[in-house]
Amino acid sequence: MHFRNFLLRALRADDAAYLTPHLREVSLSRGQALYEPGDEVDTLYFASSACVSVVSVMRDGRIVETTTVGCESVAGLLDAVTHQATASRIFVQVAGAALTLPSAVFRARLAESAGLVNLTLRHARGLAQQAELAVGCNVAHSADGRLARWLLMTQDRTGSDVLPLTQDYLAVMTGVQRTTVSLMAAALKKANVISYSRGQLTILNRPALIERACECYAISERQFEELGEPAD
Repeated sequence: MHFRNFLLRALRADDAAYLTPHLREVSLSRGQALYEPGDEVDTLYFASSACVSVVSVMRDGRIVETTTVGCESVAGLLDAVTHQATASRIFVQVAGAALTLPSAVFRARLAESAGLVNLTLRHARGLAQQAELAVGCNVAHSADGRLARWLLMTQDRTGSDVLPLTQDYLAVMTGVQRTTVSLMAAALKKANVISYSRGQLTILNRPALIERACECYAISERQFEELGEPAD
């Protein structure tokens, strides 16, 4: 069976034989809440074309994105394997397909398979690296560069040039006000890099967007490639 999700694609044959019968294909809708802070992560979501956002909710109601998970890994991984309640809000950023797996099944296989343990640690490290990179990027790089980076990463995860992203969510992704996002999107549209209408953004010129992205995009791309490599 061919998987678009990197973790599932890297499973050893014996691990795939154990886990695959428990996988269920689902369609995730934009804005769908998968977990709220304090929830037990009883299901793992292996995105195929969907993108899942992990955010911290501030006391005043503001939300700050800590990481995004797409086809390169799995949402809820560390909370699921440690059997701990999540401290974050996890919801669907971009609608699309995913495969679900009961966390208990994954943990049961972990107890038997050193290969799956190694693969899980590799992905946990990758998710941590993405979160660390996002923190540094938000401090060191311009909003324009961050916006270009996030658009490229979302395109990579969905496999589509057409991205259903609202300006409100683009503001969350880049950590700026919605008015600033409007100005940046208008500049990209004027340069024919993107088109944007009614919450639907289309990337028209990927090379031009890469030129505008901060250095973190190239780093993220290399990290994704490492996660996509076959397991030893």
